Amino acid sequence: MTPPCTTTSGICIRQFRDEDLPEVAAIFEHGMMLYAKNDPASRHHWAEYVRKCLKDDLADVEGTYMEPGGNFWVATLEDDGEPKVVGMIALEPKGNGEGEVRRVSVHPGYQRMGIGRKLMTHLVHWATTHSFKTLQLTASYAEKTSAVTFYSSFGFITRETFTLWENPTHEAFWMAKTLL
Repeated sequence: MTPPCTTTSGICIRQFRDEDLPEVAAIFEHGMMLYAKNDPASRHHWAEYVRKCLKDDLADVEGTYMEPGGNFWVATLEDDGEPKVVGMIALEPKGNGEGEVRRVSVHPGYQRMGIGRKLMTHLVHWATTHSFKTLQLTASYAEKTSAVTFYSSFGFITRETFTLWENPTHEAFWMAKTLL
């Protein structure tokens, strides 16, 4: 049974359900394609990445995130009396008390409303109460200013900068946080 949602300011944070996949996939694809530069090679890299993710972990949310001891949450808001998925976040267990924060994305029409902050707060609290010791994540260089500031506000520290791919070059940050 799926636990009930945690609601604050009309935003419901709840565990992913299979019927959420179409909205989750659309939010994910839109968010990732924002990183593509205005050139065919960049768009190709990001489109391939989106296709791979939709066939891999997002095609098996239960098996990738929940069964091994992680989780996947969505944020919903009422839209014409019906809940609408407006954001998502996932925690993939990596063993030895480590978890990777993944799939952090908010629908473009609902950004700057605190939804990402509520999702991250929920994930950090859940990870702490489920014996995770360290959280890690990868942030794209294209989103450097806002993403690094956002993740730093939760205690994440940049550990490494690396190249995701060449031609065109796309850099990313690896960040980590120790849980108490």
